[in-house]
Amino acid sequence: MENASKALIIAGEILIGILVLSLASYMIVLFGNYSRHVNDEISQTQIDSFNVRYTNFSGRANISMQEVVSIINYSKRHNADYEAEPGDQYYVDVKINNSSVLGDSFDINDYLTDNRNSTYYQCNVEISHINGDSSTGTVTVKRTFKDTDIVYNDDTKMISSINFTPIDDETYVNAILQNETILFENG
Repeated sequence: MENASKALIIAGEILIGILVLSLASYMIVLFGNYSRHVNDEISQTQIDSFNVRYTNFSGRANISMQEVVSIINYSKRHNADYEAEPGDQYYVDVKINNSSVLGDSFDINDYLTDNRNSTYYQCNVEISHINGDSSTGTVTVKRTFKDTDIVYNDDTKMISSINFTPIDDETYVNAILQNETILFENG
């Protein structure tokens, strides 16, 4: 009888021990999932804050030369900070008319001098038409929403390339310079 009661006490202690260990492992898994979720949110916030520097240009048809030079310099600094080379997952390329401007052969100062106050750019838009003339009226552009000018890296979900297209339409450029109203149509 005495041995039976000791056996029951030992069995009870073992069951309590198993319950405590199970509860501890459950808490470890719960806290691990929570910290993984927090880390994922932090990572996504960092990706979003990086991408927004580029996506702010999407759907715009009045991007100035100074804005393009600013994003070129930002991309160069980013690539230098990550020691990223073309083809790396953290490399960001900036293109004008589908030609990279981050190479050694491209001189920003010369480009700025040659295009000062005369060139505007578009990103993910098409000019539809201009109402009125270059002194009055409105400019209508069509957003493409295809992100054809912005490319994302599949692995990192970060922008890997942005393309700016110069606006050759002189009437449109004159309308921008005179602060005409720019209307957007859905594409």
